[in-house]
Amino acid sequence: MEILQQSFDRTNKLLTQDYCPNPAMVNEFQTLFFTCKLLDIELPGKELGAFIVEENAQFLVLHLEITNITNEILTMYKDDFMISFDQEGPFAAEDYFGYAQQFTDEYALKPQEKIRGKLVFIISFDAKKIMLSYTECFDDESEGKTYKLKYKLQ
Repeated sequence: MEILQQSFDRTNKLLTQDYCPNPAMVNEFQTLFFTCKLLDIELPGKELGAFIVEENAQFLVLHLEITNITNEILTMYKDDFMISFDQEGPFAAEDYFGYAQQFTDEYALKPQEKIRGKLVFIISFDAKKIMLSYTECFDDESEGKTYKLKYKLQ
């Protein structure tokens, strides 16, 4: 399976044709608390390690780099990031099952710390588009801005 690529004179970027990124923030977004950069999209198919998904599904592995840009410890959860595909979703990442470099269900970043890891999702085998999203949630239960990265699978 190939992914459409649009070049920005450095690494090939995997973007939908209707996506117009800020050239300073290609394949990433910045919130009040952290930056999130998508490094790679992996479509390993129906099998991932010892796990197999049903016939009409496939695994999607997103390689992310998250940087805490605050001066405080930042606690994050796998459910902070959601995936949508075509007109389905959003869906949370799969629970931690020990896949290499998979983010645990909950993790903390020290001030200014940068970590890399993987989020594992299950999507439809014939998905054409995916969208990674993050919605800010505050202590008072209110929601802030939603950040989205869109990609076209082919």
